[in-house]
Amino acid sequence: MTSSAIIERLSGICSRVGFDLHAVDADVLSRLALLAELSQTVTDLERMADLAFRLFRHYDATDWQEACGALERRTVVLGCLFSDIGKTGPKDADPSGQRLIAEMFSVEGVEDVMQPVRRFLQRYFPEDAATRITRLEALGISPDLPMRHFWNLHTAWTLEIIDGAGVPAEAVAAAASHHMLDNINPDAIVGADDRFTRRFGANTCFDRAEKLVIVLDKYDALRRRGRLSHAEAIAWLIERLAKNERFRGDRELTTLIADINAVAEDEAQEQAG
Repeated sequence: MTSSAIIERLSGICSRVGFDLHAVDADVLSRLALLAELSQTVTDLERMADLAFRLFRHYDATDWQEACGALERRTVVLGCLFSDIGKTGPKDADPSGQRLIAEMFSVEGVEDVMQPVRRFLQRYFPEDAATRITRLEALGISPDLPMRHFWNLHTAWTLEIIDGAGVPAEAVAAAASHHMLDNINPDAIVGADDRFTRRFGANTCFDRAEKLVIVLDKYDALRRRGRLSHAEAIAWLIERLAKNERFRGDRELTTLIADINAVAEDEAQEQAG
């Protein structure tokens, strides 16, 4: 599929929440196209958005008091679509640097998550590992950094790439905070009181919209990359929440996991049937 076709497909999703994707900077669009070219990331993001829409319909049909308003829907859907754009590297990376980072993120099923970047490159890109290491160092990334720490950088990169790039501010916060359950809080944008430490449009607090992006992201990763069944993915989410000191017992996250369970279970049963 061509870059223009990918952008038009994503544009269709954005239009459903009243947003013109072509309003964002060209750099953002090119990074989305790069991710679609090199990995399954964009397909993952589209699937997250689709599940979000199904959840919205579920609320509309079962509990109007829980229904999401227009701003919340836009925040969730765009938060999903832009959450992993940081997998193309830092904002100041040129196209070559973006491709370098995106190629690294395209490698899945890595067992040793704490191996240094150097060893990862030597294993998965043996033909030009030394050159790649040099290029990474030029981007300010140490080859001695553990891979888990390298992967975690993408949330901060997401924040710096889309902040001020035409993405609605509320969605910027939702995209950047999608790994809060992993205690990753780029630029400390979420305060100890769950209020944002800076303004993100009309969004002042880390609440249901941001938490829904977290759950959608985790659920999709567990199902596709983790190859877990629906029931196994939900059980994992429940256990992960229970082990997180900050969010243990969080009513919104608990409810959202239950809601995803109800909505996604129907699809899982249809596929099994």
